[in-house]
Amino acid sequence: MPVPTALRRALRRSLTLTATAAVLTGIALPAAHAAGPTSRSVTYRGHQFTVPAGWDTVDLDRDPRACVRFDRHTLYYGTPSTDQDCPSHLVGRTEALLVQPAGSRGADQARTDRAAHQVAAADAQVRLTGTYDSDPGLVEDIATDAGLTLRSASSPEPAPSTLTAASVSSTSTHYTGKGFDACAAPSASAMNAWNSSSPYGAVGIYIGGAYRACSQPNLTASWVSQQASAGWHFIPIYVGVQAAGITSPTAQGTSAADDAIAQAASLGFPAGSVLYYDMEAYSSSDSSDVLSFLSAWTKELHARGYDSGVYSSSSSGISDLADHYGSGYQMPDVIYDALWNGSADTGDPAVPSTLWANHQRIHQYSGGHTETYGGVSINIDSDYLDVAPTASAVPHGTVWDRTRGSSGAWAGSSTEIDDNDAITAVASAALPDGTLHTFTVVPGSGVWERVRSASGTWAANAVKMDDNDNIVAVSAAALKDGTLHVDVVVKNSGVWDRTRKTDGTWTAATKIDDNPSVTRVAAAGLTDGSLHLETLVPGSGIWERVRSASGAWQTSATQIDTNGNITALATVALPDGTQHIETVVPGSGIWDRVRNAAGDWQASTQIDTNGNISAVSAAALPDGSMTVDAVVPGSGVWDRARSASGTWQGSATKVDANGDVFAVQSAGLPDGTVHLQTIV
Repeated sequence: MPVPTALRRALRRSLTLTATAAVLTGIALPAAHAAGPTSRSVTYRGHQFTVPAGWDTVDLDRDPRACVRFDRHTLYYGTPSTDQDCPSHLVGRTEALLVQPAGSRGADQARTDRAAHQVAAADAQVRLTGTYDSDPGLVEDIATDAGLTLRSASSPEPAPSTLTAASVSSTSTHYTGKGFDACAAPSASAMNAWNSSSPYGAVGIYIGGAYRACSQPNLTASWVSQQASAGWHFIPIYVGVQAAGITSPTAQGTSAADDAIAQAASLGFPAGSVLYYDMEAYSSSDSSDVLSFLSAWTKELHARGYDSGVYSSSSSGISDLADHYGSGYQMPDVIYDALWNGSADTGDPAVPSTLWANHQRIHQYSGGHTETYGGVSINIDSDYLDVAPTASAVPHGTVWDRTRGSSGAWAGSSTEIDDNDAITAVASAALPDGTLHTFTVVPGSGVWERVRSASGTWAANAVKMDDNDNIVAVSAAALKDGTLHVDVVVKNSGVWDRTRKTDGTWTAATKIDDNPSVTRVAAAGLTDGSLHLETLVPGSGIWERVRSASGAWQTSATQIDTNGNITALATVALPDGTQHIETVVPGSGIWDRVRNAAGDWQASTQIDTNGNISAVSAAALPDGSMTVDAVVPGSGVWDRARSASGTWQGSATKVDANGDVFAVQSAGLPDGTVHLQTIV
């Protein structure tokens, strides 16, 4: 237990007098000795460091491979080895001290960092790094009583001449194959030895956090750059507050993400890198706080351009995330699953195979053990990685709504109407009563509905209306009789239709197309009461299936566009009985195809030549006009209008400058307004 501050200072005054008397009488004090019943001291490079009697003291010059670990009350003095003999996995910080010669390896990296529960002090002879759990005053008093000057958190840090600015690619955090993690980053020579003869291609490194237990004399931007050049990939791990210490989940999770980004950036990891939070096993009573904390962690990382990873045990953190996928918490891009079953794969019975399925998993399959390669032994945990979320994960984000008034003027800003960051697709339709129904796809959960009343109020919460966790795309269309149809694509299954009756209840889903190659779907309700469903089959084009006003579906689909390069589509029905399909052809732009009131499809017309368009939507208005909204990645959303007379606007107008938008949905309401919904 830490000695109370007043007693500490009284003891040190007494010890100083004792030491002075000893010098005056010619009695030599040993370098480390008991200095009374409640304290002990060490003299090193002209400074005397007095610590509570219960602390250990370790002379690193005599025991160079000793592990400098900050989870024990210990005073370490000397120069830490580049190859410390540490356990593979330690978590936790308490009051501890490391005193090194000024300018020695790693000493110039020491800094005061309140987020990391770390203080620094120095003079021309030594550099002190002190860590703490709840008593920073203890380590500060030891430092000042030894005659050292505390460095403030804002003090400029010297830049050693041996370090150069370094930056690695975000893809350095992507890898498929075996990896390992060690408590302290191994030396460059150890990494070289293992690079030549071990089965591992990735290394887990502890980049920061208040509960990072091991010192990191090797971990610098230069080390990261050097290892990346040698072909190593990385698992950057941040060890912050643990479950029992979470008191303000959102604030703490956000703060942890900000600090993790600062630490990662200082090591050369750019935006797009995956950063992992280490959340050790916890009691089920802490689940709610942990999920909220990790949700905030993920949301802040995403807001600042980084990908989110979470490390935890299969039986607590990972199973909690899987069990709550799609329930409103922001989900990480990658899970790092501690399940020590010895299997070098990414399977876990606690996690459905449909979740984190796109190169989004790491499996820690073996706990602490020692392996030797090239004559170098390291205590490690073994991992199997399948990580490439930026390249292959389905984009996901939250839904924002922007309104175009009946006069044609767009609102100056969007409003977030669904903050579930796991949403991958959105569709909406307006009923004759003026309500707007928005449907979102949450992989692993299903489809959720949120309603905007005719008076303009959004429902406080979304309601799940389809629990099929394999849905990948959605569309919605309203009919003149007040019913509403939601059509979804189920991965490798086809298209299913569900009807919302006029009393607000939903029917069971019915399979209406069994083509497993369908990837996108769009629907429109015509004035004659029929429903027209358009499906995209890559390499084949657009196929249409019609539901008559009596409710009978056409037995087979009809190909209406043979362009196999189409990647996105939208469709609307106008009051005059015509129907428009908008298709995106990469490198070419948007093409419009019209079905006249007699039922005949016309040839396509190019209405936008921007070859960078990635997504499209369309909305029909009661006056016979329509709008087409397109996503240009990195630029935002552009709108082009077609008048009731059939004239297209000469050029598109940017209506949303957010370059991170990746999906768009438009709906026209009976009052002449348009609602543009985007996923960011």
